[in-house]
Amino acid sequence: MRWMRGIHGCLVVLGLMVVLAAASPAAAQYIYMDTNGDGLNTWADSLNATGTTALDIWIDSGFNRNGSPGGCGERGLTSFSLNIHADGGTINWGAFTSAISPSTGPPAVSNPHEYHIEVALTSPGSTSTPAGLYQLGTLIVDIASGDPCLRFAANTTMSSRHSTSFGAGCPGKKKDHTSRLDSEWFDEDGSVGHPSAAPRVFAPGLVLPQYLDPVVVDVQTASTNCGTVSSLVANLSALPAGSNAVFTAAPDNSSGTLTWQPTVNDHGDFFVTFTAAGKNPNATDSRTTIIRLVTNPVTVDETEGAKPVLALWQNRPNPFNPATTLVYSVPAQTRARLIVYDISGRAAARLVDRVESVGRHEVHWLGQDDRGRPLASGVYICRLTTAFGGVTRRLVLAR
Repeated sequence: MRWMRGIHGCLVVLGLMVVLAAASPAAAQYIYMDTNGDGLNTWADSLNATGTTALDIWIDSGFNRNGSPGGCGERGLTSFSLNIHADGGTINWGAFTSAISPSTGPPAVSNPHEYHIEVALTSPGSTSTPAGLYQLGTLIVDIASGDPCLRFAANTTMSSRHSTSFGAGCPGKKKDHTSRLDSEWFDEDGSVGHPSAAPRVFAPGLVLPQYLDPVVVDVQTASTNCGTVSSLVANLSALPAGSNAVFTAAPDNSSGTLTWQPTVNDHGDFFVTFTAAGKNPNATDSRTTIIRLVTNPVTVDETEGAKPVLALWQNRPNPFNPATTLVYSVPAQTRARLIVYDISGRAAARLVDRVESVGRHEVHWLGQDDRGRPLASGVYICRLTTAFGGVTRRLVLAR
């Protein structure tokens, strides 16, 4: 447990192992597995590929893994119930030895993928134990097939009443004064087969936004060998100085989104590297996205007295419902076609097809096809075509 420091480093053994005082109310507790006997859950904890693994199980009934208060802060570790699930393989479950004495409970039940045990604490002082850190016991496991990892589960397929929970003076969802591994209690760490396995990162290789359109890059990650994705970051150092680019990762680092609004001075190729780390912070995977910004010389705003240019400005409003206005300009008299296409490339509406005089023009569109029928909501492409070249814009119809 990386956050343990100070008093967390001093364990007092009194039948139960307690290191923390009572806590103030909060949202969760922390349960975890330790395989190397150091009392912590780190990336070094893993299942032995050959032979058995002694799996120590710990619960902090008063604090989360980051040291913040957890649980309801009430005394009373009176019992515990454990569900352990194997993903990616099967397990031969061995004996469970409670670290709390005296204790009683029904025999454990299991199948190759699941293990469940319930333990009641019969120590006279068990009902007044403070919220804190306890070693619940040790489970002997042996890999039977595959490359499994072990995690705590809220329930099992063996019985609808099986839960991962502990008895305390905390009113739970079932009004039984028991904290349960579910929406009320979610802070847990299991044990993986290969803790050094890096997650995978999925990001586009090339992004080609339209001139001055916002840049949005979506990134996904996938853990390997049942591991966790501990971090997902983006290196934005290659973007223009002072850019407003922001990368936001999901709370579980399963995805992230880069947003950036380029300016008229931004053009060329910009490289952004996305990196995800596994439980081992040194186990990383990266992908680089090229954001290619091409200066569009035909979309420069005209000012009074300036030479007319070929331009198609972004429609206003956008998104729109039911109508929008498009403004365009031609540098000299020319035949102009302004056509709206759907995302499959089929012409949806022909807005202009005539010889236009030099300068600015505008057209209002009601989101209808050439027969006056309303088009469906969606993204459409508007293209201005002239003898001097063409310009496109993306329109969003939101009914």
